[in-house]
Formats: sequence, C-alpha cells, structure tokens
Amino acid sequence: MSLSFGQYVDQALMFSQQNYGSTARSKAMGNAFGAIGGDFSSLSINPAGIGVYLRSEVMVTANVLGSNSVESNSSQGTISDNFNDKVNFRNGGIVFANPVKSGGSGLVSFNFGFGVNQLNNFNQSLSGGKNGLPQSRMDEYANITNGINSTNLLDENNPYSNGTPWESKLAWENYLIDVKNPDADGMGNQYQSILLQNELVNENMTINSDGYNDELVGSIGANIDHKLYLGATVGFQFLKHNVSRNYSENGEFGHFDYINVANTKGTGVNLKLGIIYKPIPALRLGAALHTPTYFNFKESYYWTMSSQLQNVSSAANGSHNAETPITDYEYNMDTPMRAIGSAAYQFGKKGIISVDYEYVDYTKMKLRSYDNSKYMDESAVSLDNTEIKTIFRSVGNLRVGGEFKPTDALSLRAGLELFGNPYKSNSHNLSQPNKDYKYNTYNCGIGYRIDNVSFDVSYSLGSRTEYSYQNLDALTTELVKNHINKSEVVFTLGIKL
Repeated sequence: MSLSFGQYVDQALMFSQQNYGSTARSKAMGNAFGAIGGDFSSLSINPAGIGVYLRSEVMVTANVLGSNSVESNSSQGTISDNFNDKVNFRNGGIVFANPVKSGGSGLVSFNFGFGVNQLNNFNQSLSGGKNGLPQSRMDEYANITNGINSTNLLDENNPYSNGTPWESKLAWENYLIDVKNPDADGMGNQYQSILLQNELVNENMTINSDGYNDELVGSIGANIDHKLYLGATVGFQFLKHNVSRNYSENGEFGHFDYINVANTKGTGVNLKLGIIYKPIPALRLGAALHTPTYFNFKESYYWTMSSQLQNVSSAANGSHNAETPITDYEYNMDTPMRAIGSAAYQFGKKGIISVDYEYVDYTKMKLRSYDNSKYMDESAVSLDNTEIKTIFRSVGNLRVGGEFKPTDALSLRAGLELFGNPYKSNSHNLSQPNKDYKYNTYNCGIGYRIDNVSFDVSYSLGSRTEYSYQNLDALTTELVKNHINKSEVVFTLGIKL
C-alpha cells in the first residue's frame, strides 16, 4: 500500500509552529520575553535571558484548567465543544546563578540551567453530521471496487499484493458491498452497496487529536557589566501526535463505523543563540537566532471497519469487523529557522512593557526520506517540498506584553500574540481557502511574591480561524470555516534558592 505524502504538507506546518506557553508570567505577557529575561521561558525564546538571573531558582508550571470549543459554519451545522479540566504539566526546571564578582567591570556572573518547556499541544476535537442523505460511502466503496475480481477480496488475499484498495477489502469483509454481476460461482467484478433504492442514511464524522511538542533545554549564559547578556541553548524536542478519524453511517440497514488511526512520534535537536543589551538602564534590546529543528519521525497507521447490519440478508445480518495491518513509516523533517528581535522598557520598579517580533519563513520547511524508506521515494519528496514552497510563505509574529506592580509583592500583567498567516493568497493560479487564516491569543494574569516564593497565574484565550474541505457525503465536499477558541488557566510556583 502506498500513501500520498502530500497530505503531510500541512502536518509539516503544524509541527513547525510554536506557541511559547511556558510559565504563567511569560504567558500572561504574551510571551514577549525576548528582551526581558529572568524567566524560565526565555531559555526557549532568547537564551541570553538566563544571564539576567541574579539568584538561582527552581520552578514548575501546570495547566490547571482548560477548554476547547470549535464552531464550523458548514451546511452540516457542526458545533463541537470539548472541556478538559485535567491538570497538565507545562514546564519545569532549575537555573543556577553563579556570581563571579560583586563589583568592578567585566564578567559579573556565569549562569546555567536545564528543564523542559512545552512549545505546543495538539489537543482538539471536531465533530459533525448530516441526516437524510441519498448517497452513502457504501456507494463510493462499490465504485472504487468496480473492475476488481471478487476473488481478490477473499480473506486469504492481501491488498498489498494485488493492488486492491483497503476500503474495498474492509467494506467487503463487513458486507457493505455485494457483487452485482455474479457468475456461476458467485464471483464477479461489478459491485453495489447493500442499500435499497431511495434508502436514506445519516452520517457523522468525529476527529480527535492529542499530543504535544516538549523541549528539553540546556542553557548557559553570561552577565557582563550588567549591560550585556549572552546565552546559548541546546534544545531536544520530543513530539507526539495522535489522531483518530471516525466516520459512521446509520439507517434502516443498521450502522457501520470506519476508523483511521495515525500515531506520530518525533525527536529533534536545535541550537538557539541570543543577546540582550542595555544601552541605558531602562531600555533592553534583544536578538535571538534559532537554527532549524532537525526531526526524525516514526509513524504508524491502521484502519478498522465494523458493522452491525439488519434487514439486509441472512448472511449479512449481525456484527462484523475487519482491520488492516499496522503500517510503520519513518522520515525526517527540518523546520524553518527563526529570528527574533525584541525591545523592553522598564519604568523604574513599577512596570515594564515589551515587544517581540519573530520572523519565520515556512517555505524553508523540508521533508526528507529516511534510509530509502518504502514510505516515499526521492521524487515524491521533491514534489512535496515544491508544494511547500508553492503554498506557504514567510511571516512575522508579533508579541506584546506589559507588567504593572502596584506594590512590591503584587504584579498585574497582560499580553497579546498575533501570528502571521503562513499561507499564500494564491497557489497553482487559484485562490487559497486559507488566505484569511487568523490566529491570535489574548492573555492576562497576576503574580504575588512572598520572600523567596512566587505564585503566578495566567488566563489565555486563543482564537484561530482556518478553512478546510470536508466531505459532506459520499459525492460532495464543502469549504468549511472552523473557528476555534481555546482557553486555559496556567499556574507557576517559583522558589529562589
């Protein structure tokens, strides 16, 4: 069986996008921490921020409450709500501040730290349905099976060896299609669904995904004259993405379910370099460069189909199920480089405002085959990398945040993240459906410090609008606008050592 690697072009984008939702403080300020530093999130944004630490600190962050709602404006009238109140680990680590000298000029401190930052999560649910359809996926299964001798659909025959589509094999095993032109032995090569003429069906589609992209970081940084801060981070990323697509139909015939499960695990490595400079005590300027993350992915796929039939025939009535073998693939992918410019202005001890601008060129994403894997050949890789350059473009992501301290112990924060549209307006001389893609997050939070202990809480609302083509029935598709609102409450506990 061969799979089209082209479907992974959008997956490459998903694995390349990052949302620095690490500590509650940085999230509340829109993750605009490239020039501020002194927060564990800076190890993944601008590693020079580790040089700002004056004292060692250990911290841990958890997502204590979250919800995800999806609205689709298709003719199916899809509305899906998913509420998640589980406590999830977001990041944790330790920074060691090592003073070199207390006065004079030159190197003030040399700091290092390590821990884990979460760069993204892939938790999402989509569902929708439509009733009273005159067509069925069973009709489609019959159509794609036409011309194939039914002997090739028997249990002992493997579609790998004879080119039979898996849908044909599974539909046959579940009695969803039958021979329309049987010979003396009951064999044939033309098919029809089990539906009666003018029989209507109800359909439903559910897509559930979960996973994360976590980065294990090891960082070093230096403080020179309390004016210049330098830093470097080696990042090891661990990615997991699971998606299950369940299509089902029901009617007078009974019902059937067709499920596709895909599981992806990846490991990658990158390097980040950063600098922060204070031309005057109140102003900080920062810059950081992230190399591509060089990923290796391992994926597995399988399909299952089950049916519970009635009013069909004595042979077909009852429960049936079939599944494909688990198929494993391996491939490599490079994410694009990132460049971040930052500025922050401090108003004495009362507050600070900060701005980060991040440049990412998504045309630089690159898929690579792994050790001549059967998954794809070099010609397929070349075609998909060309598709990446055709569909995507470079973007600028803007992050803005502020912090106000009404007292020495209490901090009030707010921030905004505006992500650029990675899709070109046109490709292949056609208008792209995602030319109006939008993704913003709105954040706020508070912090309180008692002696050496700090408590920070943030609330974030992410709003994303994207467009996709979805099957409405066996024969038609529709461009669907999906509006996704994701909210979360994040808590961080920090202890100065």
